[in-house]
Amino acid sequence: MSNGDDFKSADAEAGVVEGEVLPARRREEGALASQTDLLAYRTKLVEQYHRGAPSLMARLKELGKEGMEDQVVAFLGEILAETDNLLGNQLVATSNGELRDASVISFKRAEVLEKALKAVQLRQEFERSKSGVDLDSPQMVIIFRFFMSKAKDAISRMGVGPEINDMFFRVFGEITNDWKKELKDAFEAARTPR
Repeated sequence: MSNGDDFKSADAEAGVVEGEVLPARRREEGALASQTDLLAYRTKLVEQYHRGAPSLMARLKELGKEGMEDQVVAFLGEILAETDNLLGNQLVATSNGELRDASVISFKRAEVLEKALKAVQLRQEFERSKSGVDLDSPQMVIIFRFFMSKAKDAISRMGVGPEINDMFFRVFGEITNDWKKELKDAFEAARTPR
C-alpha cells in the first residue's frame, strides 16, 4: 500500500465520499465561516505549537539552532513526537472500537518509525564519513573499555591505593562528560587545514 491508499481504502469502506471535507467541530468564536478562517485558525495553532514561532525552522532559529546537526536532531525529535501522536490516535481508535482505523494508524506509525530509523542510520553514516569514526559503534565502546582497564591496571601497578584509584576515575568521569562532542571537535580540527 502506498501512503495515501491506506486512508482512501479505509474511507471507502466507511462510506466517506472522496473530496468531502468535514467541518471543524468547534472554535473559540464558534463555527468556521470560510476556508480563509480555517487557514488562519490552522496558522494560529501552528504558532501555538511552536511557542509563538510561525514554523519549526523559525523556532530553531530563535533558539540559536541553525547548524545542520541541531536541525537534524530537531527534525528527528519532531518525527518521534509525531509517532507519539499517532500512537495516541491509535489508542483512542482502539478504545472506541474502531479497529480498522486503529490498524491503519498503527501501519502508518510503523512507517514513520522506519523512516526515523533510516534517518538515524543516515546521520551515523554522515558522522562516520566526516570523522572516519562512528563514536556510537559497539567497537568504540570496546576501545573505550579497553583503555579504561589499562588505566586501572596502571594505577594498580603504581601501588597508590584504592582512594587514588577512586579519585582518578571520579575526576576522569567529570572531565570526559562531553567526550563525544570533544572528540568530534578534535576530528574536525584535525581535518580543517590551517
